[in-house]
Amino acid sequence: MVQQYPRPSIVEFTKLLTAIVRMKHFAIVVCLCSQMALLGVPHDEYFLSILINCFCRLNHVDFGFSVLGKMLKLGLDPNVVTLSTLINGLCTQSKVSQALHLFDEMIGKGYQPNLVTYSTILNGLCKTGNTNSAVKLLRLMEERGMQPNIIAYSTVIDCLCKDRRLTEAFDLFSKVKEKGPLPNTVTYNCLIHAMCTLGQLKEAIRFLDEMVANNVALNVVTYSIVVDAYCKEGMISEAEHIVDTMIKQGIEPNVITHNALIDGHCLQNMNKARRVFELMSKNGCAANIISYTIMINGYCKAKSLDEAMDLFHEMSLKGQVPDIITYTTLIQGMCKVGRFSDANELLRKMRASGQVPNLVTYSVLLDGLCKHRKIEMALKVLIAMQNYGLEPNIFRYSILIDGLCKGGRIKIASELFNGLSVKGLNPNVFTYAIIISGFRKGGLLDEAFQLFRTMGDNDCLPNSFCYNVMIQGLLRNNYTTKALHLLEEMVDKGFSADGSTATLFVKLILQYGRSMIFPDVWWIV
Repeated sequence: MVQQYPRPSIVEFTKLLTAIVRMKHFAIVVCLCSQMALLGVPHDEYFLSILINCFCRLNHVDFGFSVLGKMLKLGLDPNVVTLSTLINGLCTQSKVSQALHLFDEMIGKGYQPNLVTYSTILNGLCKTGNTNSAVKLLRLMEERGMQPNIIAYSTVIDCLCKDRRLTEAFDLFSKVKEKGPLPNTVTYNCLIHAMCTLGQLKEAIRFLDEMVANNVALNVVTYSIVVDAYCKEGMISEAEHIVDTMIKQGIEPNVITHNALIDGHCLQNMNKARRVFELMSKNGCAANIISYTIMINGYCKAKSLDEAMDLFHEMSLKGQVPDIITYTTLIQGMCKVGRFSDANELLRKMRASGQVPNLVTYSVLLDGLCKHRKIEMALKVLIAMQNYGLEPNIFRYSILIDGLCKGGRIKIASELFNGLSVKGLNPNVFTYAIIISGFRKGGLLDEAFQLFRTMGDNDCLPNSFCYNVMIQGLLRNNYTTKALHLLEEMVDKGFSADGSTATLFVKLILQYGRSMIFPDVWWIV
């Protein structure tokens, strides 16, 4: 075209570029635009708008703004579509605050945003969890006479559901049913998924029936949501009935449906889970990485590690690459049965395959080692974590401190506990309970009591377990008066003596008689 004489008008070039854009060859359009500029092909607002759109589709919204600057220098006014394209580009890159700023500028300069503009902003707000702003924008659309379509309403309903604001979601749904536009499959799916997530399965089934009554098509997503919910509740026969129903309706279960069913069977019967897993492929639905990981997790929980490893090796043969979740699941399974050499070998293979162990992977290994009293190995894992820049959270440190205490390594446990504040971690009541119990069992009663009394200074008040552990330690070391005072304090705070504490007091009463005990202790115990 550029070699023709006379050269075609910019309109003809624009038509060509538009056709290429429709084929989604955005990078080619950018390249052609660059060549056209070098050859002196003139630019108009349509040509530059196409270029802006391509940059935004290629996630280079900053280049899009550069083109906008060129438009303004040439005295060309961008239209609503061009500015909406930039807003969409910003939202795609989660730059919602910048998108809102541009949206406000549009309105300030007299532009009238269209439904696409509003919907783009709305979608961006919902994707970034700005639920309140999304609801306000929806109301603003209605106030300005810009009637939202069902996609806009469904987007906000979904956002409210994900925020667990079901009452507001139902109110908006009722409004849509009353005034229009009519709810579609996506709208119902959002609500059904939210109800299933919150365990409101009966209500979800009622909505399913409502869809049928209102001639709203149920799709594979709808059925899969319900199948998953039934499986999570252990209602496998009901889940299988739903699968049979969808097949009769001409809707084939997809990999998500099968995975939900496999997961449900794994909780009850691994043989049935395996049967569904194998039937998937026969029915033309290839198992994915999630399918394999679910099965491996099921075998690990059943302590069938050999079967789990067989599936792990099968994955590679089927072209499935184990991810960090798959490796971590297997490592956890190995740790539960004490196969730590195998767990370490898996960790080595994991790194060799390019999968980097994360905090969860190391925490699983740490937890397993502590529970099996492999304290030296656990400390080595802690050092390895820190060398890789992974610092355990307070929960993982608490597990390690517990392992050290149970293994009689009180001094190291104490050093770890005292070093928590340096790492920016605040011990919680669980951590305090562990170290206090460790001190008490290790014969360091004074240290345990001193630590118990400092809990309040660190904004961590003792719970029932801490009080009972401390009282038991005092009673076993014949600090009866101190124990009685602490018992009264515990009761004043709304806690009660546990079985072990009560038994010690009963023994004390039987041994020395009630005259040796404070008068009000009998009813406290």
